[in-house]
Amino acid sequence: MQSDPSIDRITQLEGAFQSLARSVPGLDVEVVGHVVEDESRVHPVAGFEVKLQHEEDGAGVALYVSASYAELTRWSSQAGPLGGSVRERFMVRLSDGWIWGRTEFDSPDQLAGELLGYMQFNLDALSMA
Repeated sequence: MQSDPSIDRITQLEGAFQSLARSVPGLDVEVVGHVVEDESRVHPVAGFEVKLQHEEDGAGVALYVSASYAELTRWSSQAGPLGGSVRERFMVRLSDGWIWGRTEFDSPDQLAGELLGYMQFNLDALSMA
């Protein structure tokens, strides 16, 4: 099987999130689809999802990641402008490197850390509303 940089990078990024999940309470990582020829690798189009949720108030965020885009969904059971569910879509370019928006990172660990920070920022904003 020929190596595809998108498959390699998305698999490495999912692995970086799995490492973070071992030390971050409430962080869960689930692969949406695997490469047919090799179940140990993440499919670049199907991708994976990362969830972070507060147990006490039910607020949470989910980040779906594919090789070409990511989508953050945040939800809260509270009434008001931040209640319900909100989605935000942004560019990730794993075919070209560890790229989120206009920023390129040196490693999957750096990118995962930044994305987790963004998830936490959104979760904190929901909890303060």
